[in-house]
Amino acid sequence: MKTIKGLKIAALVPLGLAAAILLMFAAGETLGGDWSGLGHLVPLAFIGLLMWLGWKRPIPGGIALLAGALLAASFFADALRGPGWLAPFLIFVAPLALSGLLFLSAGRLGRK
Repeated sequence: MKTIKGLKIAALVPLGLAAAILLMFAAGETLGGDWSGLGHLVPLAFIGLLMWLGWKRPIPGGIALLAGALLAASFFADALRGPGWLAPFLIFVAPLALSGLLFLSAGRLGRK
């Protein structure tokens, strides 16, 4: 039981870091006078919803996170091919994929 909870907590860490970065982007741009910074709240809400789903139901949450990672990778496909590929990969794709795998592992251990 401790292992399952530990995996769930570990899965929340990358998502929490990505959410914090998006929140900083939104606050920085909005407080700087650019109201388009509020657009960062949309993926932030998406990440928050997936964090909640992964905690309550790890297997569907993990699958949704992996699907979200594929969706983010396809959305940022041009940026991922260019010279500045690391930032979008580390902010959007990697946290979703890593957390999805951790939630799937926790859900699988919980079923045994």
